[in-house]
Amino acid sequence: MQRRFVLSLDGGGSHLLIQLNVLASLEAETGISTYDQFDMVAGSSSGGMMACLIAGRAMSAYGIVQMIQQEKLLESMMTGHWMNHLLNRLHLRPKYSGGPKSRVLQRELGHLRIASLDKSLFIPCFNLDRDQLEIFTNHCPENFLLSEIADACTAAPSFYPPVQMEDGGWRIDGGVGMNNPALGAYLHAREIWPNHDVKVLSIGSGWRSFIFDGAKACAYGGMQWSAKGIASVILREKMMANARMTEAMFGDHVLYINDYLKNYAMPDHMDSANHPDNQRKSMEIGRLWYARNRGRILKWLSGHPERSIHAA
Repeated sequence: MQRRFVLSLDGGGSHLLIQLNVLASLEAETGISTYDQFDMVAGSSSGGMMACLIAGRAMSAYGIVQMIQQEKLLESMMTGHWMNHLLNRLHLRPKYSGGPKSRVLQRELGHLRIASLDKSLFIPCFNLDRDQLEIFTNHCPENFLLSEIADACTAAPSFYPPVQMEDGGWRIDGGVGMNNPALGAYLHAREIWPNHDVKVLSIGSGWRSFIFDGAKACAYGGMQWSAKGIASVILREKMMANARMTEAMFGDHVLYINDYLKNYAMPDHMDSANHPDNQRKSMEIGRLWYARNRGRILKWLSGHPERSIHAA
């Protein structure tokens, strides 16, 4: 039976450099670009933005890393008036302005539309008007601009404002409901390739850590729990449970790579890589993750004749 290989990228804000350097390390070893290695790219939040760049511009992971560094892509997206930062601490405004991010994505993805792509995409967003999670694929009724999809799927609440797309609907980051899209991507791949064996490489961006003082927490109300990041705790636990169930259900068809950021002395806030030192640290972590998981990754890839030759 022929096989189809799916890449699934978790959300994680600017920690996307970890994921990209896992992939860049794989590219260096196999001699195959990420674009050519996979038949479908799935991504949530920042992972969705990477999926759009990979599939839309036929880019390698190494090429995206170079672009981020040379064009200061993350720094360009993470801009906002100082008042926004202050009001964000009071839970009154998004931390960053949406305009710079939209312009960067329009510049990088131009007039590309999702139905025109040769590679399959799977990107979740949350539709505010319909109160539901929706999935952008090449087979959507609406042939959306890729730049708008990338913009909407990275509109993380409290960091960026919602994005209004061509159909007039408002969307936010799909990570609120599907921050690990591996299971959804696997099932979608089985739908479009029913006679193929589907394998998914799922890469996380590092789990955040939270420590609570139980005695103090007894007095917390909604504002205190919100300030302490309870929403992020819930999101992390749902994502971890989903990843474990996906691996348990599909066995060696799915390989998931992730770890706690605290194990690498890496700041875990979602916009921590908006600084050159943290960017370099993220890249080091990605290379370390690849080194530690190299055998598992190459074994996972070995099912494809062309890929196994390069990976030998």
